[in-house]
Amino acid sequence: MTPLSFIPGAKITKYLGIINMFFIRETTSLREEGGVSGFLHAFIAEVFAMVRAHVAALGGNAVVSYIMKQCVFMENPNKNQAQCLINVSGDAVVFVRESELEVVSTQQPTANCQSSCPGEVTT
Repeated sequence: MTPLSFIPGAKITKYLGIINMFFIRETTSLREEGGVSGFLHAFIAEVFAMVRAHVAALGGNAVVSYIMKQCVFMENPNKNQAQCLINVSGDAVVFVRESELEVVSTQQPTANCQSSCPGEVTT
């Protein structure tokens, strides 16, 4: 996941579409989760994991132009409660590293057929 519109040292081979997702999480045990910072840290890590899993399910391996558009946090410390809404978006893509492209292009197909090659006529 990158906020850049490209991946340095790689070529985007397929565009899979726009990702635009909203996530909501609430807790009634804010202190037990490490306070506001622990709650937000865990939630943002879960958001990253869910976005990566969604892109993988689409057949992609990266998100470019990633942005967290909105993060709304509300808490009531007297009741040990908090709620958070996060909106993220980006473009799901498939990319190949340029080093992998060079390896594939330099390899020559080998023709080590024996008499069992399909389409070969033996006399």
